[in-house]
Amino acid sequence: MTTNGVSIPPERARAARDVAAVLAPGRRVALTTHVNADGDGVGSEVALWHLLTAHGLKAAIANPTPVPERFHFLLPNGADHSERAVREVEAALGPVDILVNNAGITLEKKTVEVTDEEWELVLRTNLTSMFRLARAVAPGMIHRGLGKIINIGSMYGPIGVPRYAAYCASKAAVEALTRSLGAEWARHGIQVNCLAPGYMNTDIPRAALADEKKQALFLSKVPARRIGEPEEVGPLAVYLASAASDFMTGQTVYLDGGQTIAW
Repeated sequence: MTTNGVSIPPERARAARDVAAVLAPGRRVALTTHVNADGDGVGSEVALWHLLTAHGLKAAIANPTPVPERFHFLLPNGADHSERAVREVEAALGPVDILVNNAGITLEKKTVEVTDEEWELVLRTNLTSMFRLARAVAPGMIHRGLGKIINIGSMYGPIGVPRYAAYCASKAAVEALTRSLGAEWARHGIQVNCLAPGYMNTDIPRAALADEKKQALFLSKVPARRIGEPEEVGPLAVYLASAASDFMTGQTVYLDGGQTIAW
């Protein structure tokens, strides 16, 4: 498999299967969220979905619009239905042992032109939804003495990017939320970690790479000299959902080809 002219070794697929194989037998139900207003999500919820279900786990996806051929729950925008969604998932599949907080939207705009409504929408979607769902699943996880919460962040969290004030602020806050919840719930056997992808092979980066001059400039900022594939997000999320990461909590892992360290 190749991407942007760089070969991806076949061992990566085998490694994904090996990691998925160490999912604790008792952790049978996963809930993942997906809200993506601009149609350019990294697809991590899809990759994770297939990896989890391929290894015998039951998985549900919460989305504001129906997801064909997948078990899903409607979470209308502008209202908190987190507790209802968790109750319905647990009634249908059993206790939620793994939560993947993947909801996110972006906003590129001059900061002086960003309205209060736009700012609040980004923060509500990217941060508040994660807090609400974590709060909803935590009592059950605490009672059972185990749980995995994976918050999807972004490499934009620790760096400053012009015209992305709301998005950067929301993703930086996701990392802080991850640290706080990780510290608070570790004694209950719950691990909370953040997976922060960089540029992935989705619509917006592909458009930038279509022009050779833009491609050279774009990839010069990435030490790996390529963008990532959505399928590379899933295996790392599966590791964070597995027993292999039981001693890891409150951490943010950047999957960005080295871009944050070289920014």
